Amino acid sequence: MRVIPETEETAWPPRIGESRIHRFPLPPHPIAAEQARLLTKMALAGWGLDEALDNALIVVAELATNATKTGEVFRLSLTRQGGTVLIEFWDTSEALPDRRRRSMDRVDGRGLLLVEGCSKDWGWRLEEQGGKTVWALCDAGPAEPPPPSPRM
Repeated sequence: MRVIPETEETAWPPRIGESRIHRFPLPPHPIAAEQARLLTKMALAGWGLDEALDNALIVVAELATNATKTGEVFRLSLTRQGGTVLIEFWDTSEALPDRRRRSMDRVDGRGLLLVEGCSKDWGWRLEEQGGKTVWALCDAGPAEPPPPSPRM
């Protein structure tokens, strides 16, 4: 996990090679996690990234569930960066993500551990306009389709 104040020099995750971006506002409602999963599934399928689906959908569901707790509209952004998908959730809260280990008796509080396990990296940043963005990087498979097989 990385926590880095964002400036032009330290923007994290790096914004290199952004070629495809989707942004979706979502309501602060329990159905939002399922909506976020569906929108992510459609975006990744449109990019031909079926290999990235499982981990990305887990990450999206967990981060969307956390974002709904703010009680206000939040935003999902998906960016294809070569062989990586950047998943970002912006919400109005400046409360920091908390991934402390929870008691085994609790049924909640393990979402960020799942995000950590299903992503290459994740972190958060406070935004100048207010609120915070929690982000995760997931493998997307090859950056470009493999070359066609030679015909014999």
